[in-house]
Amino acid sequence: MSYLISVAEPASLKIARRLKTVVERLFKQSVVVTQHEIGDLHLVQKETTAVIYKDRGIQVVASEKELLVVAAHALVREFLSELPLGETQVTYQQEQRILMIDMARKYFSKDILLRFIDSMSLAQFNYLQLHFSENEGFRIESEVAPEIVSEEHLTKDEIREIILYAQHAGIEIIPDFDSPGHLKQILRTHPEWQLQKKLADGTLEKDPAALNICDPAAVAFILSIYQEYAELFTDSTYFHIGGDEFVDFDQIEAYPELRAYAKATYGKAAEGIDTFVAYVNQLIAKVNEWGFVPRIWNDGFFRLNRGEQVPLAKNVEITYWTKWNQYMAPVTTFLEKEYTVINFNDNYFYYVLGENAGYSYPTYEKIMTQWTPEMYPQQQIVPQLTSQLPGVALAIWCDRPEAQETTIVWENMSYLLFAAMQKLTTPFADKQQIEKIMTTYFQ
Repeated sequence: MSYLISVAEPASLKIARRLKTVVERLFKQSVVVTQHEIGDLHLVQKETTAVIYKDRGIQVVASEKELLVVAAHALVREFLSELPLGETQVTYQQEQRILMIDMARKYFSKDILLRFIDSMSLAQFNYLQLHFSENEGFRIESEVAPEIVSEEHLTKDEIREIILYAQHAGIEIIPDFDSPGHLKQILRTHPEWQLQKKLADGTLEKDPAALNICDPAAVAFILSIYQEYAELFTDSTYFHIGGDEFVDFDQIEAYPELRAYAKATYGKAAEGIDTFVAYVNQLIAKVNEWGFVPRIWNDGFFRLNRGEQVPLAKNVEITYWTKWNQYMAPVTTFLEKEYTVINFNDNYFYYVLGENAGYSYPTYEKIMTQWTPEMYPQQQIVPQLTSQLPGVALAIWCDRPEAQETTIVWENMSYLLFAAMQKLTTPFADKQQIEKIMTTYFQ
């Protein structure tokens, strides 16, 4: 007999078709989708707390936005014989569950990215952030500046396929193009736009990765690239614009162009940090104008040893990844200033290839036994997960791209996704059970 997936509303048929694939792969049964009778899995769209009812079959009641992930939750637990009879409420302590992939330092093919999306959907993650520009590579076709693109890259048509596949899996893409730092790949072909640093002997040296944000032509060029990808990712809500590690913020005085520009533009009290904040504000305004919510990394803003004359714009969200430097603002600073903050906890969620920069690979066990959703980088604890703290994110950084093949990265990260998801809802599986899911689904 076939497994029957039924829907109460025609609007759920698209979700049912996605779940058909999940059932076929996990339970190895043929599946029929219908609207006309109650099936083995019955989907009901309702603006209410998500609930799973299990009797002779399974009924999932959830909002349109949550129906797919809650149904995936039900099927995964049913596959493991971990779904209890009766009513099970499903709530996620944070609505946004994000995976970021550094596809710039290391090439990730379309096929492996689709496999990541499958794992994310099973693990009930709902955002995929694609970091496609870095010092070592630029990995999406560009018509504005083809000279900056790495030899191995994805075409725009491949990106469109990835976006569509992700949408069917209930996952939204977040484009991620970092500036004004991390631009060595781009500035290699445009060295005239590299920022100059003053050395100890008084001579000037170009910084190969930092954009001269005092040069209107350089800024206009970078803005044209942002606009190109704003047009590609029109279905995305968020656009990550970077802003981290532009220069050593503790040594920003070593960049005389930034200081001179600040004083000429923003007054005698202004310093180089104000030139940086003003550039980021310009990006925020443009990205917002194009219809996105912009996001930035935390490390360059409201530093304890700086007094900015130019305030950071309010219509931006903060992805908080670290407080390794004593002068970096704590999470509470951004919360007090009423910014939305996403938890990119580098102590638990940074999967850095080659274990570079002192990082060690995160593990399923460490997340399950040591991390809690209230825990932010460097053991900062927030007392309550309010609407200002809507998400948590795992990140793959390819510092040493040759350290692991992409298939190994995918396999290892899949376990971490399941660990983080369970800590946001209800723990129900050990690593061996997750291995059973992975082996069955992807065999």
